[in-house]
Amino acid sequence: MKYATIAKLNDYIDRHTSRLCKYLQTLVKIPTVNPPGTNYAEIVNQLAEWCRELDLETEIHYVPTEEAQIYVPHAGEYPRMNLIAKWNIGAEKTVHFNSHFDVVPASDNGWSQKPFDPQIDGDWLYGRGSDDMKDSIVATLFAIKTLRESGINPSYNIECSFTCDEEIGGQLGAGEIVKKKLVNADFIVNCEGGTKLNIGCGHNGILWADVSIFGKPAHGSRPHKGLNAFEKMSELVVALQSQKSKFNHPDLIFKTPAGKELMPTINIGGVFEGTPADKINIVPSLAKFSIDRRVTPSELIENIEPELRTIIQEACQSIPNLKAELIPILLIAPCFIPIDYLPTQSFRKIVSQLRQKPAQFDVTSGFTDLHYFAENGKTPGIGYGPWGQNAHGIDERVSISDLVLTTKIYAQFMANVQI
Repeated sequence: MKYATIAKLNDYIDRHTSRLCKYLQTLVKIPTVNPPGTNYAEIVNQLAEWCRELDLETEIHYVPTEEAQIYVPHAGEYPRMNLIAKWNIGAEKTVHFNSHFDVVPASDNGWSQKPFDPQIDGDWLYGRGSDDMKDSIVATLFAIKTLRESGINPSYNIECSFTCDEEIGGQLGAGEIVKKKLVNADFIVNCEGGTKLNIGCGHNGILWADVSIFGKPAHGSRPHKGLNAFEKMSELVVALQSQKSKFNHPDLIFKTPAGKELMPTINIGGVFEGTPADKINIVPSLAKFSIDRRVTPSELIENIEPELRTIIQEACQSIPNLKAELIPILLIAPCFIPIDYLPTQSFRKIVSQLRQKPAQFDVTSGFTDLHYFAENGKTPGIGYGPWGQNAHGIDERVSISDLVLTTKIYAQFMANVQI
């Protein structure tokens, strides 16, 4: 890419930073909280309006209620929808940019700023979704706007998707548009899963499950007449905890291109509960707890649930009067994409040049929607977005300077890449 073109793109973004921030503030003000999935129509209509202003082919795709209710029983009250926008220049190849617009819940408690009243303080723009990941939506659209306003065509067709429900697994968002064959791309930029000098090339998988332990109620003064489900739960937890020692087996550890070692993990009891009838003077008849099992790309996702079932079954056989049931909630496969694709290396070159340090590829221990495109769609790609702090937490915020820099990276990648 000629230096004059790079300078033109960068200059436009620098001169319109305040507008970039206003776009993000507009989106953060829309509380697309999931669960349950509020205000999806409002944000999709806003995004559709912006896309049409950019002269993009724009379509809103509604998920049929009966299909959505398989994953989200309340989808009749909170409809699911996704937006796809295209800039077709007649090129042979297409690059797809994906971001999700749902955010996790937030209350005002503990925030220095109200979560859905985004404010700027120095280099920080605060608000729920400012970092995860409405910043990436704005960076994508503003990069396109930069090319349009600068009179520069992209090097390939650009396809964008803004999708729902990533925060609860993405089946009705990215999963839906891939399943319905609405994505027609040769390369994917999933706009999270990497930031600064780390470019994402995959992520861990996940199995979320509930475990129920069944007991027998009795009066608290006569516990011997009952069966304490909580006590039995503690014995099962000890059995599950003992499996952690196996996670350091070399066959299960995944070494990322950056040299980091990812090990399997299990988090037990992030959520636990009894029954509504529980009281201090009643022997608990039911105890439930959650399992969050993270799966490395070295593991086979189809093996994880049977392994947990085997552990629980063996515990039920060895622990007297233990009766337990495993109920899977969410299953996402791990993802790793080779980094030897030409656009992958082109993206790294642009990041390295703009950040003035060598960028590297890495695999995140969390999960993103990238796996839907990489596994189901068989499409290569990367994960990369702006840098922020406290995603999902109090005072979530994005660095404005990094939002600007990421927008420049997207714009340069759009303008100059070979696929």
